[in-house]
Amino acid sequence: MSEGWGSALQHRHGNRLKPLLIALLLLTTPALVYSQDLSNLKDSPPVTYSGGISLTGIGYTASGIAGRRAPFTYLLTGDPTFSFYGLSVPLSFTISQADRSFRQPFNEYGISPTYKWITVHAGYRSLDFSPYTLGGHTMLGAGFELNPGKLRVGFMYGRLNSATTIDTTTQALVPFSFSRKGFAAKLGYGTDRNFFEFSYLSAKDDSSSAPTNVPPQLAVDAPTPAKNNVIGYSTRFSFFKVFSFESDGAISLYTTDVNSNLSLDSLTNPLMKKIKGLFGLNATSEYYTAFSAGLGYRSKNYGLKVSYKRIEPDFKTMGAYYFSSDLENWTIAPTASIFKNKVRFNGTIGIQHDNIKQQKRAQNQRVIANANVSIEATKALGFDIIYTNFSDNQQPRTAVFADSLRIVQTNQTIGISPRYYIIKPDITHAISASVNHSSLSDYNNFFSAQAASRNITTNQYFINYAISFPKRQLSLFVNLNKTELNGEGMSSNFTGATLGGNTAFFKQKLQTGITTSFTNSSGNQSPGSFIINASGNLRYQILKKQAAGLSVFITDNKSHTINLLQPNFTESRAELSYQINF
Repeated sequence: MSEGWGSALQHRHGNRLKPLLIALLLLTTPALVYSQDLSNLKDSPPVTYSGGISLTGIGYTASGIAGRRAPFTYLLTGDPTFSFYGLSVPLSFTISQADRSFRQPFNEYGISPTYKWITVHAGYRSLDFSPYTLGGHTMLGAGFELNPGKLRVGFMYGRLNSATTIDTTTQALVPFSFSRKGFAAKLGYGTDRNFFEFSYLSAKDDSSSAPTNVPPQLAVDAPTPAKNNVIGYSTRFSFFKVFSFESDGAISLYTTDVNSNLSLDSLTNPLMKKIKGLFGLNATSEYYTAFSAGLGYRSKNYGLKVSYKRIEPDFKTMGAYYFSSDLENWTIAPTASIFKNKVRFNGTIGIQHDNIKQQKRAQNQRVIANANVSIEATKALGFDIIYTNFSDNQQPRTAVFADSLRIVQTNQTIGISPRYYIIKPDITHAISASVNHSSLSDYNNFFSAQAASRNITTNQYFINYAISFPKRQLSLFVNLNKTELNGEGMSSNFTGATLGGNTAFFKQKLQTGITTSFTNSSGNQSPGSFIINASGNLRYQILKKQAAGLSVFITDNKSHTINLLQPNFTESRAELSYQINF
């Protein structure tokens, strides 16, 4: 196994790794700079505070069903934030009958002060050096970024994961993880619009941090300590004023078990021998590559972008939480704005497939398309039209493949949303509607032969009307909606209406609002019900930073067929609150 892998590794990756490894050696010299943003320090007050405290009493009643919460509860919350010479420290606390806690996010707090072209990171930081190296993973540590002129330098060192501890009461060990530490670096040149950067990540699990006294039934599936070295690049640049190019790529060397005794043999290439010694490769080590690029054109009224992405199976980096791997896709995204910007269009069409190394029993071919058109017919009348299409066609790659498992589906959605506005100084009318049709079509021959269609269609209809009187500080609204869901032997309908309004008194010191919705459901697989939801609220501004509020919520459910599983019931909840901001 190791011999075959080593030979393939040497021939497939040897030439591509040489330039990346040269950059890797340039990036692996650690440095540490620490500074604080002093540019505006003299203008900052030494200590400031802000935030608020809120006390809420909650009453609850229910009839027809058992109560789903206590008849009365209270909740005291606060979110004060203290600032020391511009350094903010947010705190929060919650006190209730069910929860008494004080949380000070300083336990997961980070700072990134900047002084001119120097930025220092400390604490919990989430940085993006490259999507395929350090790409948004939270790290507890320290680092810096330097941007003198067009030079772009960055470094970060810290802990990526904490070791798992066993819950002594339940003996639970989910998820199992080691303590993981690492560092990331980047080196590049350019501006935000035009640059080229190399980035590098090195991370490793601490095998000594594994939980002790693990029960045998949990230790069987426990993962092994791993390590990861990733080198990548990122570039963005524009040319001829209308063209732009962007690309990201990386090679990830991932060892799934650093303690494996199986060696990696048959490396005759001198460069590969150096890699083996430098990174301590063994038979559990693998290379994975990821690459993406996009070329775009943009003029005043038209645009087009062509993108390509290829990520090998099992590509992963310890600097990012999740990757969709084993995929190759092409995407074309046109845009247009014509007739003096009265008609705007943007869309995307893409072709994607997996099984890029021909290792799976089946290969999925996907077509993804969407289009959006916005039309301003007049100053008052406009339309929005949308279309989406997602097709999935699974082709067998081995002789043994069950037809019943084959996926051949198309999911389409088309919708149109007209809107009409009448705006006058004393009154404003807003009318909008929406009609959407969605269909899921299954073309699997196995189910067609069995006359067991799995097709599903959904129709949705909405119409909204709102009227407001700005001088009276009054607004009213109404909404009508209907949803139809149909499939093989299944039919469901939902019809509803919502109406309400908002107004203010006493120079907006007293604000009020009320909303009521009615929903009727029916179907051939459920008896359906008629539900009324009503809510009302009052808020009075007592002083500049103090306010009192009252909110009431009522739900009334009437089942068309009363039984133990679907009884008639009514629930009511009232909340009285007092808030102080400072």
